Amino acid sequence: MLSPELVAVIAFGYLLLLFAIAYYGDRQRAKGRSVIANPYIYTLSLAVYCTAWTFFGSVGKAATQGATFLTIYLGPTLMAFFWWFVLRKLLRVCKDNNLTTMSDFLTLRYGKGALLGALVTLGVLLAVVPYIGLQLKSVSNTFNILAYHEVISPLTTPVYQDTAFYVALILAVFGILFGARHLDPTERHEGMVAAVAFESLIKLLAFLAVGILVSYGIFQGWGEIFGGIRHNPQFRQLLSVNTGAHDSYLLIMVQTILAMGAILFLPRQFHMAVVENTDEKHILTAMWLLPLYLLLINLFVMPIAFAGLLLGFPSSEADTFVLRIPLQSGHPYLALLTFIGGLSASTAMVAVSSIAVSTMLLNNLVLPLTIRLNLQEHLPPHLLTIKRLGILLVILLGFITYRLIGPSAMLVDMGLIAFCGVIQLAPAILGALYWREATKWGAIAGLGAGFLLWAYTLVLPYLIEAGLFHPGILEHGPLGLAVLKPIAFLGLSGLDHLSHAFFWSLFFNIGIFVSVSLLTAASPLEVEQARRFVGIFELEEGLPLERRYTYLPNLDQFTCFMEKFIGKQKAREARQGFLKQVELPEKEWGDREKLQLEAYVERTIAGSIGPAAARVIMDGYLSSLGSRMEGVFDLFGQVSSSLEESQQKLKRRVAELSVLYEAARTLTSTLYLPELIEGVLDLLVDVR
Repeated sequence: MLSPELVAVIAFGYLLLLFAIAYYGDRQRAKGRSVIANPYIYTLSLAVYCTAWTFFGSVGKAATQGATFLTIYLGPTLMAFFWWFVLRKLLRVCKDNNLTTMSDFLTLRYGKGALLGALVTLGVLLAVVPYIGLQLKSVSNTFNILAYHEVISPLTTPVYQDTAFYVALILAVFGILFGARHLDPTERHEGMVAAVAFESLIKLLAFLAVGILVSYGIFQGWGEIFGGIRHNPQFRQLLSVNTGAHDSYLLIMVQTILAMGAILFLPRQFHMAVVENTDEKHILTAMWLLPLYLLLINLFVMPIAFAGLLLGFPSSEADTFVLRIPLQSGHPYLALLTFIGGLSASTAMVAVSSIAVSTMLLNNLVLPLTIRLNLQEHLPPHLLTIKRLGILLVILLGFITYRLIGPSAMLVDMGLIAFCGVIQLAPAILGALYWREATKWGAIAGLGAGFLLWAYTLVLPYLIEAGLFHPGILEHGPLGLAVLKPIAFLGLSGLDHLSHAFFWSLFFNIGIFVSVSLLTAASPLEVEQARRFVGIFELEEGLPLERRYTYLPNLDQFTCFMEKFIGKQKAREARQGFLKQVELPEKEWGDREKLQLEAYVERTIAGSIGPAAARVIMDGYLSSLGSRMEGVFDLFGQVSSSLEESQQKLKRRVAELSVLYEAARTLTSTLYLPELIEGVLDLLVDVR
C-alpha cells in the first residue's frame, strides 16, 4: 500500500522536476538556444487543453452518458481545419501589435477604450475561476483516494489540512517564477512552455498505461468489455447516443460548438497558441498533430469507464475510475503514475491560466483605475509585483470556488460552465477579424448581455444547488416571477441547463452586437483599426501621416520612457529593433519615421500595460513635453485641403473656358453661336 507520506513526497518531487525543466528552458533561451522553436513542442503545449476534465472527467461522463463525452474533443478537431485561416489571422494581428490577451485584442480593435477591456476581463475571470477550482478538486480527490482510499469533502476539512490548498500555493510559486519573472509579457516563457509540453507527454503515457491494463490485463480485450455492457440491462443504454432525458442531439451540437470556441478562446489556449508561438508555420503541424493527440488520449476512455461499471464501482464515483481500478486490481504504482498524470493535467492548466488572467487584470482593471486616480507616475516600479499578486489572487479564487461549489458538481459540469462563459467572446472576436462595421458599443452591449445571461441561466443554478441562494428561485423564479426562472427563462422549458443557457446567452449576445453595431457610428480610430484587422494580410507597410505634432521626442528620450515599463534591457532591444526596421540613421529621419517611432513605442509598452493604458500614458507623456497640437493641425489641414480643392476646381473651369474661346475664334457659322455663348456664360457663373 502507498502511505500518504510517500505519495506527498513523489508528488512534490514531480513538481520540483517541472521547476527544473522550466529553469533549463529559460537558461537555454538566455544562451540563444530555444528549446521550443519547433512545431512538435508547440503542438504539445496546445495539449494544455486536456486538463483534469480529460483525465478523470471524461471517464466519469462516459460512465454516465456514454459516447457524448467525445463532443469535447470533436469540437477542437473540427476547428483545427480552420486554423490556417482563423488562428493565423489572429496570430498575425497580435504579433504586429504586441497583444498578449484577448481583452487587449478587443480593446485595440474597438477604439482602445478601457470599458470593453474591463468587461472582458471580469467575464473571463468569472468563467475561469470555477475551471481552476475543478483542477484543484481533482488533485485533492485523487490524492485522498491514493493515500486514504476515500474522498474527503472540503466542507468537513480545515483549510490547513486540504491538499488542494498546498497545491494551489505551489502552483502560484511556479507561475510567479516562470510566468512573471520579467515585466514584458510579450517575451516568450520558454521554460514554462517546455514544462507544459513535458506534462502533455506524461499525462498521455499515464492514461494509455491504465487503458492497456484495463483492456488487456483485467479483461480480455474490448470485445469482453463492450459485450458485458451490451448484455447488461442496467448499462445497455450507454452504447446509444441518446442516453437520457437531456442527452439529445441538441446537447451534442451545443457541446461541440462550445468545444470549438474553447480551443481558441480559453485564456490558456489563446496564450499558448498566440503569445508563445515562435513561427506561424507551426500551425500547419498542429492542425493534424493535435487531433491525433486528442484521439490517443481518448482511445481508452470508454473501456475504462465500462470496466469500472462491470467491476461494481458505483457510477457516482466514475470521475475516479482511472485511479480506483489500478488500486483495486493490485497495481498501486500504476495508480501512482495515474495520479502523476492527473497532476500534470491540472498543474499545466492552472499555471498557464493564472498567468494569462493576471495579465488581463493588470492591463484592463488595475492600470485604468490607476490612471483614473492620476497615480500612473508612481506605478511603473510596482507593475511586476502587481502581476505576481494577480497570479496568486486568481489561483486562490479558484481554491475558494472549489471549497464552495466543488462538492455539488462533477468535473464535467464545472468545465462546461467555463466553456459556455468564454464562448461569449466569439461574436466580438470574429467580428473584429472579419466585419468592418462592428463597433465598440456593439461589442460592449453584446458582451454585457451575453455574460449576464450566462451567469443568470447557468452559474446561478449551481450556486443555488450549493446552498448559496434560496432554492425557490429555481422553482418559482425571483420574486415569484415564473417567466424569469433561471432554468426556464422567458418560458423556454424542456432543455437541459447547458443548452438553455447557451441559446439565451448567444441569442442576446449576437443579436445585440449586430443591432447596436448597425445603429452606431464607428469612430475614426475604430475605422482605421477595422481596416488593419480585417485586411491584415493585405496591409501595406508604412504609417499614414494621420497624427501631427509640434514636437516629438528623439530616440533617446523615447528609450528612457520605455525603460519605466519594460526595463533597460528590453528598452535597448526595442530601440535596436526600430533602427533595423527604418534602416536610416536618426539624423536623416523625416516626419514619417518620427511618427513610426511614436507608434512603435506605444505598441511596445502596450505589450506590458495594454493598449488602452498605453494610449493614455503616451498622450500624457507627449502633452507634458508640449508635443501634441493635433486639433489645431487638423483644423489647418482641413482649411488647406478645402482651399486646394477650390483652386483645382477653378483651374479646371478656366481650362474649359480657354477651349471654348478658341472654338469661338475658329467657328464662323452662326449655327453654333447660341450654344457657344450659353456655355461661356455657364462657365463664368461657375468661376465666379
